[in-house]
Amino acid sequence: MKRLWLCLLMAGFVLQAKAAEPIKLQLLFHQSADGKVLAGSVAQLSQAIREGRPIRLYMNLGFVEHTMDGGFLSIFQGHVYAQINGIQGQRPNRESGEIELKPYTQHIGLYSTKSPYEIKWFTY
Repeated sequence: MKRLWLCLLMAGFVLQAKAAEPIKLQLLFHQSADGKVLAGSVAQLSQAIREGRPIRLYMNLGFVEHTMDGGFLSIFQGHVYAQINGIQGQRPNRESGEIELKPYTQHIGLYSTKSPYEIKWFTY
């Protein structure tokens, strides 16, 4: 009985240590604001979606950076579309240097491998 408890205790420590490891993101596709492929491919991104893997997006708009979950993902005519889950709207205030919430405003975005933004598409 003591061995069973010892094994369970050790298994708990191993699982806890595994859960504490940082998530390692894998870059699948990196597009420039003018549509150039900087790394990866839409095919790699599409395959990850077909496998049901989670997708994250990173965007650098020059004055503000965003990262978000892919949300509802679609592959259509060779491109990937990510409809992000709604969030309360926000506005970067360049004068104060703060980001302010916009009351009563819901932001919903649709980004794609055709979007005019620099976007990095990741999975983990």
